[in-house]
Amino acid sequence: MKSIVFALAILINTLCVSHAQTLQLANGEWPPYQSASLPRYGFASAVVSEAAALGGLQVRYGFYPWKRAEEMVRGGHIDGSLVWSQTPLRDSFALFSEPIIQDREIIIHHAGKPLPDWPLRQQWQGVHLALPLGSRTFHELVRLEREGKVAYHRVENPENGLRMILAGRMTAMTMAHSVYQSLRQDKLTAQERSQLATLPTPIETVPFRLMLSRARPQATAQLAAFNRGLQQLRQTGRYAQLELQLLPHAGKTP
Repeated sequence: MKSIVFALAILINTLCVSHAQTLQLANGEWPPYQSASLPRYGFASAVVSEAAALGGLQVRYGFYPWKRAEEMVRGGHIDGSLVWSQTPLRDSFALFSEPIIQDREIIIHHAGKPLPDWPLRQQWQGVHLALPLGSRTFHELVRLEREGKVAYHRVENPENGLRMILAGRMTAMTMAHSVYQSLRQDKLTAQERSQLATLPTPIETVPFRLMLSRARPQATAQLAAFNRGLQQLRQTGRYAQLELQLLPHAGKTP
C-alpha cells in the first residue's frame, strides 16, 4: 500500500508540472550511478528524477562529456547537471543540492608496483596519478604536487585511466569505490583484474550532488523543491528501494 501511495504522489506532482518547471539536466557516463545504457539511466539518475517529481519538477536528460556539461552549467546554457562533488570553484557558478549519493574515494595502482598507503603519502615520490575529468582534486594531492612528489593528469574517463596503469603509463588513479567495482566487472578481463590493487585506506568519503546553474533565475526555488523531494524520498524508504533495484553492490552507498 505504501508503494502505491508513493507512486500516486509522484504521478500527481508530475501532472501538475508546467513547462516552466521542467529541469533540463546534463547527465553523463559514470556507471553504476549514471549511464545512457542503464535501466532508468542508473541509480543516481532515478533518484534525481523521483526526488524532482516529488518537488513538483519534471526532469529531462541530455548526455554530454563531463567537461562540456560543467561548461554548460557555468554558462547557464542548461539548468544543471548530476552528480558532482562540491568545490569552491563550482560554488562560484552553481548551487548544490543535499547529497544524492556518497562513496569512498579510493586509490588504484598496479599490483606489481606497491605504493605506500594513503596515511604514508609523504613517502610517495615520482607518482603519476590519473584523475577522471570532472572529479575533485583533493587538497592533499595538490600539496603533494607542490612538493614535487606527485604529478596528476586528467583522463577522459575512468576506464582509460585504469588501462594507463595496466600499460605502465600511470602509477595510480583515484576513483569512487562503486565505480571501480563496476568497471572491474564489466570492462576488465580476469587477468587485468589480477594486475590491479587498491590501497587499504580511502582518501575520504565524498558526497555527490545535483548542481544547478546560478545563471538561471529559478535555480534557488528549484533547488529548494528538489531538496524537499529528496528528503521525502529517503524518509519513505523509496531511496533504499531504488538502491536495491539499481545498484549491483547495494548497501555501499549510505
